[in-house]
Amino acid sequence: MSLFDAAFNQQKEEIMHELETRLWGKLEPKMIQELHARHMAISDVAKYLHVSEPTVRRLIREKVFPFFRVRNQIFIRQIDIDQWIEKQIRGEQHVE
Repeated sequence: MSLFDAAFNQQKEEIMHELETRLWGKLEPKMIQELHARHMAISDVAKYLHVSEPTVRRLIREKVFPFFRVRNQIFIRQIDIDQWIEKQIRGEQHVE
């Protein structure tokens, strides 16, 4: 490899790294916002967790994760479910 090729490849890598950093800086806030905006009904949560709907209702009654209502329908943000799963994996909280 010539000195020119080596210098060219090094500059290319530096530019790619800079572009990745800038792109991630712009995309990350939007991705976080979208994750917070995703929500699921009880049936969706049951499918997501591979449990029954009564189990999800019990977890809601026990305030295991936050929820909100629109009229009479209950919704749970996916990010809250995912955080709860992470706590379960780390052993911070057990559900019987």
